[in-house]
Amino acid sequence: MLSPGFISLSPDLLDALGAVAGTENVTSDPAGVETLSKDYYWYSPVLRERLEARKAAAAVKVSSLDVLRDVVSLAAKAGIPITPRGAATGNYGQCIPLYGGLVVDLSGMDGIVSIEDGVVTAEPGTRLAAIENAARPKGWELRCYPSTWVKASLGGFISGGSGGIGSITWGGLRDQGTIKQIKLLTIEESPRIVVLDEEKALEAYHAYGTNGFIVEIQLRLAPARHWDQMIVASRSWADLLDFTQAVANDDSIPKRLVSVLEDPIPSYFKPIKKFYPADHHLIFLEIDASKTADVKSRAEAAGLLVPHQIAHHEPRRAPMLSDYTWNHTTLWAIKADGQFTYLQSGFTDDFRGQMAKLHERFPGEILFHLEFVKGSPRNATMSKAVCGSIPLVRYRSEERLREIIQFCTEIGVSTANPHTCYVDEAGRSNDFVRQKELKASVDPKGLLNPGKMKTHPTNPFLVPGSLPEFLFS
Repeated sequence: MLSPGFISLSPDLLDALGAVAGTENVTSDPAGVETLSKDYYWYSPVLRERLEARKAAAAVKVSSLDVLRDVVSLAAKAGIPITPRGAATGNYGQCIPLYGGLVVDLSGMDGIVSIEDGVVTAEPGTRLAAIENAARPKGWELRCYPSTWVKASLGGFISGGSGGIGSITWGGLRDQGTIKQIKLLTIEESPRIVVLDEEKALEAYHAYGTNGFIVEIQLRLAPARHWDQMIVASRSWADLLDFTQAVANDDSIPKRLVSVLEDPIPSYFKPIKKFYPADHHLIFLEIDASKTADVKSRAEAAGLLVPHQIAHHEPRRAPMLSDYTWNHTTLWAIKADGQFTYLQSGFTDDFRGQMAKLHERFPGEILFHLEFVKGSPRNATMSKAVCGSIPLVRYRSEERLREIIQFCTEIGVSTANPHTCYVDEAGRSNDFVRQKELKASVDPKGLLNPGKMKTHPTNPFLVPGSLPEFLFS
């Protein structure tokens, strides 16, 4: 059964797409279209239920700006929904079409244009691992990247990401001028290139691909360092947090990762369980090799164990502790126990008290996975290292998730809600007024990923029941 508002493609349009993109790059085969219409939305049982039936009518893979321009022109003339797709490692259904139409796979636009003066210029389909591996020999590295860095694309990270490994030093993607420039292709019969520099580029950041096709990105890089990896273990949650805070706030220790994992979360990491004792809480660290001995000595002096270290190596290869942090922690937990889902939480300086209240209110339902990041200059009340969390939640019902989110709000814990596919319901600090203004100027007919910016006034495909309801943040 087709979902409400589903738009099909005519045979003539499919033929025209094949003529500009190559027939081998266009598919309306149900199995192929299904695959290209989905991402990691199933992290959320709410999204799984609401989005399972949603898919495109056809998909096209593009490998150049010229081909993309021709595809967009044809789609705009036909007035069909168009949904951009990167590597599909996102978790919010960003690339799942709500109204059928055409999915445009940008993975073939994967060229690194240049790496010069600490800035990388690359196409949207470029994998973050390719950028990191190309930048390091030149003395640079990514400021931050997700745990999905081996597969994740640059355009997808800009469209749906927020931070990751490296954020303990550089903050999130939107901080410290990390995004230097974004080039967009408009959704018109004669598509134009729009260039957004510096702060203006944030209008296209974290917009789920709703306000223009990202065709080129410039990111500022960080000077490359030699990163050692270290596991620190303790049976004492309080002692572990004391040490974590000390390291996270010590600017003399260059850091790329400070992740804290409450027992029994480490038991879900089957490939690396041999490296640490059972029934312990853990810290996963990436620190500059010059500070490894000092950090180890400090941990042992505090009565903590250092059961495993991994020296810096290039090219980087498994095991990487970062492959078990950020939202990969959630992935490993779901693999071990399908009852788990997650939240995305921001704590205040009283994060210990807030965690204690959550444990008391929801015993056995929440396991804490903490990610320490550099505080945003937009929130001067925060300490230098901010405690964020991607807690695991044992899913009972949507009502119970609402109850947990509401209680978080009552005790001062913010929630970026991962159980909705709407960018304006996710609870992030986007400037939606400017994002909607940009969409109006580059997508005047409202064809690009329609419905995902739910409050945008132009949605030509909106019919009763066509937009699924989700949890509200």
